[in-house]
Amino acid sequence: MSLFKYTLLLAAACLSLATNAADFISNGIAYSLTGHGREVMVDENIVSGLSAYSGVCIIPPVVNYDGHNYQVTSIAPAAFYNSKVTEVVMPNSITSIGEEAFLGCDQLANVTLSLNITEVPRECFLGTGLVNIAIPEGVVKVAYGAFQDCFSLHTVMLPSSLQRIEAYAFNGCHNLYEIYCAAATPPKAMGWGAFDGVGQVDVVVSDYETMDAYLDDKAWGYNEHFTLFPNEDISLLVTAQGEAYNHDWQRVALGNNLAYKVYDENNELVALTAADFFYLPALDHDACYTVVPTTMMGDSDPVLVMVDRLTGIDPFINDAFPAEPQPIIVAHWGTIYIYGETYGKLVSVWDMSGRLYYERVSSDSHVIDLPRNRVYVVRVGNFVKKIFI
Repeated sequence: MSLFKYTLLLAAACLSLATNAADFISNGIAYSLTGHGREVMVDENIVSGLSAYSGVCIIPPVVNYDGHNYQVTSIAPAAFYNSKVTEVVMPNSITSIGEEAFLGCDQLANVTLSLNITEVPRECFLGTGLVNIAIPEGVVKVAYGAFQDCFSLHTVMLPSSLQRIEAYAFNGCHNLYEIYCAAATPPKAMGWGAFDGVGQVDVVVSDYETMDAYLDDKAWGYNEHFTLFPNEDISLLVTAQGEAYNHDWQRVALGNNLAYKVYDENNELVALTAADFFYLPALDHDACYTVVPTTMMGDSDPVLVMVDRLTGIDPFINDAFPAEPQPIIVAHWGTIYIYGETYGKLVSVWDMSGRLYYERVSSDSHVIDLPRNRVYVVRVGNFVKKIFI
């Protein structure tokens, strides 16, 4: 029996005996008092033996209970186990995540982690549907089995602070195509099978000197798993517009490109995310946010997003990059197909080493043949998308 199946069966046996032990529920999220002043942790929300969590879960930094405000500082072990949650946004008030917090959440495709965690814990995202993940600066360890059997995982962004990747961390991620690692010293693969079952992964590091250090490392220099590239500046854009999500949040569609830094109106970093969407709070005043595409080793041109207190998010206000209809970009068997209102727009394609493969003005429909088993960045006018062939 595989480690993943055994873990799920064991967790299911424990879950069948559990009751909802949370102290209170607010806006569908269960919380338990931690005993450390006015602090709470996100806990299980069990109804009839099953997790009640589903869809988008935006965890607030502060929650009110019994007339008092409590800071949300952690997520309990197995809090979202086997739930139907699809997106999770964590506040920066969270400093720790429990083991197996999202184990078995096979519909979970997007996560924005707190900027103040120091590790991705044991089996935290095992068996989830994550597509891209950006791990923030300050994280020093990706623990045992943290992303094991994430079959949809394509892109991983690793911070300069990362020191250790433990056994089974990315085991079975056979659709993992690229890793961006900002660490100057290769993070130690601390156990067997950390990358077992992955295919040929493009690893982008900061420069040629760093690339040589990775090539000399026993794990990262293993050419049956990894092909190493130095980071190159590629100018990418945030291409979609914002929309009202509900009365508390406004949603910005970021697209499936790289990672994104989000700065608030005071120019303070409030998020690093590789999710398709990010959620901005609906404030009692107008606010201007800045979204910066990044490889975590270099940033691209910023885009400004205005949140109007009365009407929600306005279109992106960068005059140089006006909103435009988005093309449809798909790949199949070594060919990229581009559809939509693309006539007369410049089409450019780079590989992950920054090499320009293709550049030409588009016709109404466009077909490009390229070498297979690689990740490419495709730009059509102001729209940019990563794609694997």
